Amino acid sequence: MSTFDENDAIDFIRNYVPVAMKDKYSDNDILLLMDTMYDFYDDEDDDEEEPSDSEAYINRIVNYVKKNLRKDPDNNIEMDDVKHLVMGEIEYENTLDII
Repeated sequence: MSTFDENDAIDFIRNYVPVAMKDKYSDNDILLLMDTMYDFYDDEDDDEEEPSDSEAYINRIVNYVKKNLRKDPDNNIEMDDVKHLVMGEIEYENTLDII
């Protein structure tokens, strides 16, 4: 049974993104992105049922993450890289056994 592990998630994301991005961001940068994604999940309206793999849903996550990272003075992530990193985290989530 696989459960969420932030170190495994970071490794997975690094292996998912294009080679040029693999070592571009620190573990803390990736953790900031993941935390921002989980803020999106917490803020999401539970009444809206949208498949987690739909392009519209993914775009909502990416837009939310970009908006919030722009406000964060500790952010080092380039906006053009956000979607790759978000997709890596989503793919990591898809490998987990969620009950």
